[in-house]
Formats: sequence, structure tokens, C-alpha cells
Amino acid sequence: MVFVYGALMFLALAGMIVCSKKQKTNPAMQPIAFVLFIVVVIGAIMLLKEMEIFGNSNSSLLSNELKFYSSQGYKVGKYFAQNDAGKKVLFVVEPELVNSENIKGLVEAFSEGYGSNNVVIDTVVLPGNQAEAPMPLYMMMKAKDFDALLEKHPDVQIVVNTIGLPSDLHKMKYWKAKKDARPALFLLGMPSGRIDGLAEAIASGDIAGIVTSNPQAKYDVKAPSDPEEAFDIRYILINKDNVEQNKGNLLN
Repeated sequence: MVFVYGALMFLALAGMIVCSKKQKTNPAMQPIAFVLFIVVVIGAIMLLKEMEIFGNSNSSLLSNELKFYSSQGYKVGKYFAQNDAGKKVLFVVEPELVNSENIKGLVEAFSEGYGSNNVVIDTVVLPGNQAEAPMPLYMMMKAKDFDALLEKHPDVQIVVNTIGLPSDLHKMKYWKAKKDARPALFLLGMPSGRIDGLAEAIASGDIAGIVTSNPQAKYDVKAPSDPEEAFDIRYILINKDNVEQNKGNLLN
């Protein structure tokens, strides 16, 4: 019904525009335009009701989107719980999001799926005044900056990275360390865009996995109460077991 109400609003709005242009030469268009305006208002109200904007905060559109967003954390937590339960985890986030409710919900969902709250949240610190630059963190940070963050947390065994990787990622010390002596690196989303060699890195285990958007994602539905069901509506978890059939999702 969301689509129906949206289409109704669009058609009525288009009709209003046509009538407004013609009412100067044809006064009969004015009452038609008014009727179409009423249709737009009714359509908007029905659309908002359908999307549960009206109601308490738990049923709001924002709450619905947060359920989808946090489902990523739950799914990744379940993924690591299979073979790496109990290990200490580092969530790498944007500086301004370290204390945000969104990240808090994401990490709480991860802990629920993982079965442990042995998780720390931190960010990459840039030298000098780069932190004030009006650009995303991944565009400014260098391999040495990301290395510094990992060196700050030598006891973590899993890194869930939500900020992407530096442009000179191949210079990171991380790749030079033995696999059994470095934390597993998981990418939650691709904020830095395409990463050359990503599929190969996942296949070899250099990168434990990545969450990307589902090409068939639905954005006009209510989030299911089951976080795994919510995850499947919007996202795909790609690891070495399914990277071959999902290479196309890693090229954007």
C-alpha cells in the first residue's frame, strides 16, 4: 500500500501543477486543483500511517530503520560466535559516532548475537588538524593511522570496521603479520567504495567477511522482530564460503 499511496500523491501533485498553469486562462481548473490538493493531503496522511510515522517512538520510521541497521550487528555477532566465541572485539567507527545511539544499538545487537559483551569502541585518530577537514575519514586516513589504532588495542582478536579502509591500504602492517597473530578483520559496509582485490582477500581469509546491501533489498516494509529476518531483507554477509557467487556485489 505504500507504493499505492505514493503513486496517488505523485499523480495528484502532477495534476495540481497542470491545473495551476491553466487556471489563469480557464477558471474551471481552480476547483479541480483544490480537489487534487485534498487528494495529496489524504495520500500523505495515509502514507505516513502506513509507514507507522504516527504512533509512539517504538513504531516510528526511525525506529524501524534502526532495527534494520542494528540487524547487521546481530548477524555479524552470530557469524563470529560460530568459531570465535569469547574473543575480544574492536568496533571501529567514525569519530562523531563513538557515543551515538546508532552505534550503541549496533554493538548491543552484535553482543546479543555473539553471546558476549567483550567489545570496545574506538576510532582512527588523524594527526594535526586533519580531523577538522570536511571530508569522510576514509578519504583522509592513511595506512599508518589505521595501524596505530590496531597497535593501541593489541589484545583484540576481532576487528569490526565500519569506516572503510585507507586508500593506501596495501601499506598496512596488518597484511604482513601472520594470520594467527593478527585479529580477524571484518568490514561492515563499504563506505570507502570499491576496494581492489577485495574478493580475493575474502577468499583467502585476509578479510573475514563483509556486509553489503542486498540487490533485492526492500525499503518499504516493517522490520521483522527477528533480527536475522530483518538482515536478510536488506543485507548480505559475504565470506569465503559464498564470495564467488557474490563477486558482483563487491564491485560497486
